[in-house]
Amino acid sequence: MRTRQWQGIRVTLSAGLVVLFSLGATLTAVAQNRYLPYYGKARVKYDNFDWQIYTTDHFEMYYYPELEQHLERVAGYAESAYQQVSSDLRHELAFKVSLVLFKTHSEFEQQNVIPADMPEGVAAFAEPVRNRMVLPIDEPPDQLYRLITHELAHIFEFDIIPRGIIRSGIPLWVDEGLADYLAGVWHPLDLMMVRDAAVNDIVPKMTESDEFSGFSSPRLPYNLGHAAFEFMEARGGKEGIRQFLFALRTNAIGGGAEPYQEAFRLSAEEFDIEFSRYLEDRFSPFRDKERIDDYGTNLAPDPDRSEFIAVYSIEPSPSGELLAAVATNIKDRELDIVLISAQDGNIVRNLTPGFSQNDGYEYITVSGARWNTVPWMSWSPTGDQLAYFVRKGKQKTLILRDVVSRNIEQRVDMTTVDEPESPDIASDGRRVAFSALQNAIGDIYIADLVTGEVTNVTNDPFADYAPTFSPDGRSLVYLARISGNNKLFRLDLETGDKLQLTFGAHDETAAQFMDEDKIVFSSTALDPLQPIDPDTARNGNIYNLWTLALSTGALEQYTDALSGNVSPVVLQTDDGPEVAFVSYHRGNYGVHAVEVEEPLSSVVTADFGGPGPVIDFQAPLSHTLIADNSRKKGTFENLFLEGRPPVNVGVTNSGDLYGGSSLSFTDILGEQQFNLYAASIAEYRTMAFSYVNLAGRFQWGAQAFSQTQFFFGTPTYQSYGLFNRDAAFATTSMQGGTLFGIYPFSKYRRLEMSAGMANYQEQFNDPNLEAASTQAQQARYGATIFRDGTFVPMSIAFVQETTVFREFGPVAGNTMRLAFEYAPKMGNTLSQRSVDADARAYFRLGETALLALRARGFQSWGESPNFTFFGGNSELRGYNYLEFVGHKAFFANAELRFPLIEAMLTPFGVVGGFRGVLFFGVGGAGLNGQNFTPAASNSESYRPLLLFTFDQNGQPNPEYGSPVPIDGFRLVHARSSYGFGLETFALGFPIHFDWSWRTLFNKDWEDVLFASTGGSAAFRKRQFDIWMGFDF
Repeated sequence: MRTRQWQGIRVTLSAGLVVLFSLGATLTAVAQNRYLPYYGKARVKYDNFDWQIYTTDHFEMYYYPELEQHLERVAGYAESAYQQVSSDLRHELAFKVSLVLFKTHSEFEQQNVIPADMPEGVAAFAEPVRNRMVLPIDEPPDQLYRLITHELAHIFEFDIIPRGIIRSGIPLWVDEGLADYLAGVWHPLDLMMVRDAAVNDIVPKMTESDEFSGFSSPRLPYNLGHAAFEFMEARGGKEGIRQFLFALRTNAIGGGAEPYQEAFRLSAEEFDIEFSRYLEDRFSPFRDKERIDDYGTNLAPDPDRSEFIAVYSIEPSPSGELLAAVATNIKDRELDIVLISAQDGNIVRNLTPGFSQNDGYEYITVSGARWNTVPWMSWSPTGDQLAYFVRKGKQKTLILRDVVSRNIEQRVDMTTVDEPESPDIASDGRRVAFSALQNAIGDIYIADLVTGEVTNVTNDPFADYAPTFSPDGRSLVYLARISGNNKLFRLDLETGDKLQLTFGAHDETAAQFMDEDKIVFSSTALDPLQPIDPDTARNGNIYNLWTLALSTGALEQYTDALSGNVSPVVLQTDDGPEVAFVSYHRGNYGVHAVEVEEPLSSVVTADFGGPGPVIDFQAPLSHTLIADNSRKKGTFENLFLEGRPPVNVGVTNSGDLYGGSSLSFTDILGEQQFNLYAASIAEYRTMAFSYVNLAGRFQWGAQAFSQTQFFFGTPTYQSYGLFNRDAAFATTSMQGGTLFGIYPFSKYRRLEMSAGMANYQEQFNDPNLEAASTQAQQARYGATIFRDGTFVPMSIAFVQETTVFREFGPVAGNTMRLAFEYAPKMGNTLSQRSVDADARAYFRLGETALLALRARGFQSWGESPNFTFFGGNSELRGYNYLEFVGHKAFFANAELRFPLIEAMLTPFGVVGGFRGVLFFGVGGAGLNGQNFTPAASNSESYRPLLLFTFDQNGQPNPEYGSPVPIDGFRLVHARSSYGFGLETFALGFPIHFDWSWRTLFNKDWEDVLFASTGGSAAFRKRQFDIWMGFDF
């Protein structure tokens, strides 16, 4: 998997893929599994792709017509990459690789190959089950070629070391480092991290797990892994790398010596030592370079005194007094924009507090593979607004935010372009320049904030990025990738003329104007007038600060950093302009400023060459399209078993073991799914077989199921101790089929629909109790309450899920599900109508503490009304699991959840700490036709039930005591509990220990109601429960 600079892959619960288990028990076969009691967010397919297949010697390429213009060159890239990787590893694949292509990253994010959200930080991925590569093609040609090479290297790794048979995991640095090594090019930001680690003597031990913590970039394992494979090549050649991989395969399967010993005659410890020495020697010429101490005060927020770490991009206010900085909020685990003082770095305010979804978007976007070599924000010329891009659905939106009130004053949806980035507001305050894609080609655009008009101003075949308006607004300076390097150009907005400003085989970053004639930028250039050996040049590919006089072509270098300086901006001060920039030191980003006085070196642009022919990237092998090799993909073509079956297990607070698993067969694209689902709780089982179509925005499917659920068959307030819980077990058996569909309005809101037919049979497990119950129901209601017949139910539900999750469960947001079900009378079928409403809200208190509230109500009417069940676990703690059953029901919960111990070291390893909870709950359920009074406060007399005697036929006869007056508030048919609990994780499972006390809020009433079972003292006796599963 190729990641961009800032994050790795996130996996979230996908409503689209768990549709079978979220539509309600009466419509689909849903096991009584409360392990994950959440509805999940939707995955939205914004586009319908008409998939085609094109076959080459080593690939089956999946594409859609909008990609046809790029297909020939991408096929050439893929075959070239295959020849390179195969030659380097001396290994051939015995199968064609499935290469799934998307035009842009926003379309790539809609993939269904793996059931996970695909964030901006993931540029592409390869998966080991069916050896599929999935990637967008919107990067410049040379970078796209290396991206294909990177992912193809993973396919070779998966073939050499099959992931389905290994007993121990493969280190991330091995997988990703080899892929970067075979791609063959060092990105300056990647080399910066390795040089920093080497010169500062902070290279982690590669042979030990969890050694990469404490570094702000998740790309460090990739980069040090890349360097490690270069070390292996230096020590043993490419054959040494091959021997290492096959030795690692033997070791991971469960045999053989350590791979380091097998390949290099080194122990693991010796490998770490030798690798560290290799890096020390390689980068020794750079130890005397400038360090951050040479630049004065670090203006970045102090992570020890704030929740902000790792500032990535900065932008100065027009006055120069403030810096807007994009930083990681370790509390929210999101990017925030903070305003910091340009004098001392103190935080003035967080401009984007709270979670991004609270502001109506998903997250603040970053600039793809260009990372912080291009700007992320722009101030308005009046200094009262800040512009930045956010993700909202498929598109991105330009946000203009007031820096004083924090209010979002304008939202500009980018509907005509894809992946916009790097906004820059002109001095007139009306125009915003930015880079974006159309048909996977990057250009510079200008948006009019008044009319909304968007204009392509470069319109060329090159990848153009990072526009910056001149002070007079009549021209733009921008980056264009030509001949494999990023170079600066100037565009005259009146004539459309373009002028190349920088030359040479090195890279520049975005520029900022210091005045009308001078720009400042970062560059990997080295003084062309000084001799330098090739190795030093290769390892010196680091960004430093340069200026360029546009009128004369004079270039001046102002830093010679140990690890690199990027994102330069101009600060206007009383003493003249300063340049602030983002630095990197000891694995973390900082912000510094320098005065622009005496340059370290002075040259002119002509010293690096001049305008010449633009050489477009050409892969080693070309490819000519063969029309007969293309065909339309069949709907059910190439179905296969999708991975290992997942297993969920848990225990209810009443001791019932539950669990489930499923088998899924899907096509290559993951859009056509056949699922076999099996689950059980206690001895009651559910089986279901389904088909799901995920090819479009409207997701639909069909299902056949057989299910048995259990519940506590006598309402809790009517048992009077006559039946124990085991004796009162009742079951609902269902067999039938369902058609269902989901339409997501957005990631957070969706509509669920269902229709089908199901046969129900409900009865007590105890035949004697079943006979007595049937007789009693006929006598009291004239009919049986338990259902025995066929329904033709139809349902519709609105679901909203904005919950923010952490490892332990929800931490903020809300959830709501409003459902209506109707089963009409059709011949001999049974009829019913049901309404079910469930609402939850999570109010964050500190970093991981929260107040969790929940309320649920249910009502069913008709000839054969439906039941709902609840009780136990986190629904109503202190009562038996599913103790409450009825045609009408409600419960409400309030829980204060908080951390106690973040993690513990035990003799069995690290255990996931402890969390505490203070809880209160109230709820009740009743049957139609019966009085159901949740609570009362009136005065009345009540005769306590003392005991039962049985006649000769075994029928119970109650014996009552004398009337007892009852006053004050009390729960009549509802029940309540309160208490505290502890939660910990063991082997990935949440385990709860609850101490609870039941109450009806009136001891006199409890003494009367429970006279036959010990009165209030027995009812309020402390309960202790252990159960497994997540909180609501």
